[in-house]
Amino acid sequence: MGLSKLEQLIAVYSKYAAIIEVSGLKDKIGAYGTFRVRDKKPYVFLEKDQPEVDKRVILAEEFMHALHTVGVILDQKDINNKQQEVQARSLAYKAIVSMDDLLHCYKMGLRFDYEVAEELDIPVEFLNNAISYFKTQLGESSTYKGYKVVINDTITFYPAVHSEMP
Repeated sequence: MGLSKLEQLIAVYSKYAAIIEVSGLKDKIGAYGTFRVRDKKPYVFLEKDQPEVDKRVILAEEFMHALHTVGVILDQKDINNKQQEVQARSLAYKAIVSMDDLLHCYKMGLRFDYEVAEELDIPVEFLNNAISYFKTQLGESSTYKGYKVVINDTITFYPAVHSEMP
């Protein structure tokens, strides 16, 4: 059997950052993941005692923080900190969920968010947040690979209608 999606992500990200699972991280710092830079080397810390599906999306977000965040951004009332948080989250959405993934799920006949989330091995909340992010980038309607894409609370693909000239 091959690597899980979390193991695949760890294999890629560990080339650039140390990834360490810690029991009790949530109790210690109030979060399921965090990153630190020590001697110019990034470290990503994950709560060990949580489902793989959650670890994967937290790892993606914390890795994006390690790449793009400047300083300590715990105070989310500070607009600069909030912007850095949003940027890391947006990059995590793009790293974990692609339009190709969503189109693949559509072609498989998956229509409900829980079905798509299960296929992509991500939490339903992360999927819904990713779809909301795509809406901010694409608008409510666009085209992708020959499909009309409509994004409201969900994302729907419709085969594009091509009218032929007589």
